[in-house]
Amino acid sequence: MNYVFYPDVFWVTNFGMDVLVLLLVRRAKKSRSSLIRILIAAAFGASASVFLFLKLRNFLAYQILLHVLVNPSVILLGFPLKGTGRFFRDVGLTYLMTVLLGGILSFGMATLGQWNYFFLWALGAFGLALLTLGWLESKKNDGQSFQVLLLTGERTLSLTGFWDTGNLLLDPFVKQPVHIIQESLLEEELTGEKLSVRYIPFHSLGQEQGLLPVVTLKAMYLRGTDEKEQVPAVYIEKPVFGLAKENLFQRKKYQVILNARCISA
Repeated sequence: MNYVFYPDVFWVTNFGMDVLVLLLVRRAKKSRSSLIRILIAAAFGASASVFLFLKLRNFLAYQILLHVLVNPSVILLGFPLKGTGRFFRDVGLTYLMTVLLGGILSFGMATLGQWNYFFLWALGAFGLALLTLGWLESKKNDGQSFQVLLLTGERTLSLTGFWDTGNLLLDPFVKQPVHIIQESLLEEELTGEKLSVRYIPFHSLGQEQGLLPVVTLKAMYLRGTDEKEQVPAVYIEKPVFGLAKENLFQRKKYQVILNARCISA
């Protein structure tokens, strides 16, 4: 049986799918990699795939080079290198997103037909994959949420906190873990100068280094929610809180980001 190979169609199809997969990876890993970087990586991947397909007569050799050389290069181009361990996690995540997107796409097209509308189905599969990631993230967040009772010295605030395993920030002066709170919640204490604000160095994604305003409160009680309800309440004396703007907490169900060091996993 003879097949007709159209390099332009092959390139456009690969480019489009690579863009969608890389966008899913960026969403899953909460990367701030730019869209331009994503497009460049996808263009390289599609071009390399076409080149190898035309040059290699052995399909097995093509597949090996694709997975060993081309795909890892696409990931390096699409996302900043943060170490060998993270790179291999990104590789695994990319293949996972490929399976997720491809699975939804294949199921939909095989079930409902109309292969002529490939890119419309691809965009639909992309939307469903995003919804799936959002649902999984919400389930994960539910398992990491805590009831937070803050004692400021003047008031008691009942809030919801998210235990962030990526937050390992330490106050270098008092050697205490730093939690993050929505600044407006302490407006009464701050405007009345009932809390002393100081600044500590920090670094995060999108900002290599900076100064974070922090305050020390009187005490904090933590109690688990959902599956963590059986976890004993935690009492923390003189907790340190970094002050963050409201946009950090937009569309979130919590007002406090708890430091990973404050609770045993």
